[in-house]
Amino acid sequence: MFWVLDFACLAVILGAAVMVVRLRTLTGAVVALSAVGTVLTLLFVVLGAPDVAHAEVAVGAIALPVLFLVAIGKVRTVVEPAQVGEPSGTEHPPGTERTGGTEHPPGTEHPAERADGGEAGKAGG
Repeated sequence: MFWVLDFACLAVILGAAVMVVRLRTLTGAVVALSAVGTVLTLLFVVLGAPDVAHAEVAVGAIALPVLFLVAIGKVRTVVEPAQVGEPSGTEHPPGTERTGGTEHPPGTEHPAERADGGEAGKAGG
């Protein structure tokens, strides 16, 4: 009868492991990883390995997800103007925003991108 529980745990572990890889949010992936650790703990208990289950619940279900969530919380994705030494009201020229603008400042275009076909910089003669 316990083989049913074994296969049920295995199915949940595989499903949660696939979710860890497929989820687009880091927090969701960490929660799915914690679910893998929790169900793996249950599987170890069912298989008669309580010492391994204790280690798995401490590491796989608690410590690792907490560590990942703290690390995700510490990562900064937005750079504030004060952090890069700019006053907060500084205006950026068009195309040079910190959002990854693709326009070049005037006079720095590639010759093929110029309106005159790149002839402005050549010496006539």
